[in-house]
Amino acid sequence: MTTAIDTTGTAAADTSKSLASGKKLAENFDTFLTMLTVQLKNQDPLSPMDSNEFTNQLVQFANVEQQIAANTNLEKLIGVGQVNLKAQAIAYIGQTIETESSQVPLQDGKANFSYTLGEEARSAAVVIKDASGKVVANLPAETTSGRHEASWDGRDTNGNKLTDGAYTVQVVAMNGEGESLDSAITVYGKVTDVASDSKETLLAMGKVVTTIDKVLTVRDTASLQ
Repeated sequence: MTTAIDTTGTAAADTSKSLASGKKLAENFDTFLTMLTVQLKNQDPLSPMDSNEFTNQLVQFANVEQQIAANTNLEKLIGVGQVNLKAQAIAYIGQTIETESSQVPLQDGKANFSYTLGEEARSAAVVIKDASGKVVANLPAETTSGRHEASWDGRDTNGNKLTDGAYTVQVVAMNGEGESLDSAITVYGKVTDVASDSKETLLAMGKVVTTIDKVLTVRDTASLQ
């Protein structure tokens, strides 16, 4: 099942703000013209009113009108961009993406991820935890520096098959001095749902959710089977 939240509603709401501002400006301008007409009718012919002030106010009204028009066009452009982004996101459904995260999706009994060590380690292991933080699996890990691809068959330390869902991947690595080494982790998952609002577009890989801006690669799902 796919989920797509329409972003056009927010864009329409933003545009309505500009329309309301334009309506308010028109009302104020009509009031200004009415007052100007009354003042001109009642001015002293021997001491006519200075037209500079009226001219300045007309210029100000024109500037505000132009600004409102520019805002309206910008809001429409943003709305179009959001719709296009949502359309692109929907195209991800069914595709396997790679994203920066320590949360890996177990889908169809398998999880794929990568880890990168900045330097060679004396010892290294991959720890898998469930949603409660309980360690459910320990996997061997490469100790050489660089990027390493890995997978987990979804079985716990007792060989039992675990249910699909979100699990945490942690790489525990030590250097020759016994100091902990940092690692960068990316995970793979098949996109199952899409959701978007006025701020961001979300991609769900089963129970693991990421934002579209964190997608690193898109792969053929079959290549990771």
